[in-house]
Amino acid sequence: MNAAERALFEQVSRFAAQTHPQEILDRFADPVVIFAAPRSGSTLLFETLKAADDIWTIGGESHIAFSGLPQLHPQHRNFDSGGLGAEDATAQVCHWMRALFLLLAKNNKGKRYLQLPENERPVAIRFLEKTPRNALNVAFMKKVFPAMRAIFLYRDPRENIASIIEAWEEGGKTGRFVTFRDLPNWDRDHWCLLLPPEWQQMQGCSLAEIAAFQWSAANQAILDDLNADADLPWLPLSYHRLVHATQETIQRIASFVDIPVTGELQRHIAGPLPLSNTIVEAPEREKWRRHQQALEALQHVYAPVEQELSSLEEM
Repeated sequence: MNAAERALFEQVSRFAAQTHPQEILDRFADPVVIFAAPRSGSTLLFETLKAADDIWTIGGESHIAFSGLPQLHPQHRNFDSGGLGAEDATAQVCHWMRALFLLLAKNNKGKRYLQLPENERPVAIRFLEKTPRNALNVAFMKKVFPAMRAIFLYRDPRENIASIIEAWEEGGKTGRFVTFRDLPNWDRDHWCLLLPPEWQQMQGCSLAEIAAFQWSAANQAILDDLNADADLPWLPLSYHRLVHATQETIQRIASFVDIPVTGELQRHIAGPLPLSNTIVEAPEREKWRRHQQALEALQHVYAPVEQELSSLEEM
């Protein structure tokens, strides 16, 4: 933890101590949370939606929100998983996280909510949250935001798994995408991206096998948790539709989260979407074929989840 993070966490703790939990919770009107496997296009979706005049975010992914409380770190659970369940979302944890989100919330012009004059602040904000680790955190996030609306973004397994492989390769060279160093009883000196339950079974496996495992585990966890909560409104969304039918897809999302497609958002989607800031290489539809042989050999790993996802296209 660096000095800036320490100062922020102290500020959050003071704000949380001085403000009633209900007062903070009431500032969030039907928050929107994006759930997606790593490298599935969630950054592109997030960057697109945060252009909306009615959307508030902390500016990027919320890794900072999960690093401020020791009990949320995987080390607290002996690195069994990077995921969090409803039992981890105690009243104190939920209040602290909401306080952090409200302190950092800013609109598409970069103006922080709490720095606006009181007479210029909306009574409540439409908050957008996204970080890939939330693929394992659906029930946890529902406790943080009881009125949450979920967007489930999914991508073709071949394209997505190939992108995860490339992230691991990049992580080995540069450290980018590395989320853990020196995990116990792990045969590599690093782990990249999401840490699903039973990750230890990947000991001695190839990057392709690890990537297929991560894709399958992430999407299955999201599907299971969304389907388990009958009171949670959620919208399935394919990456292919986001990229190739952008305006129609964004209008569908806007209707779901109850925001207008006007102003900056309308301008943002008028042409091709700009490249995400997390890409390794420029997108290319057939790029996955570099790993075709390995992916075909692993079809038994991802095919069952792929079949479940294909049924979502009809929703």
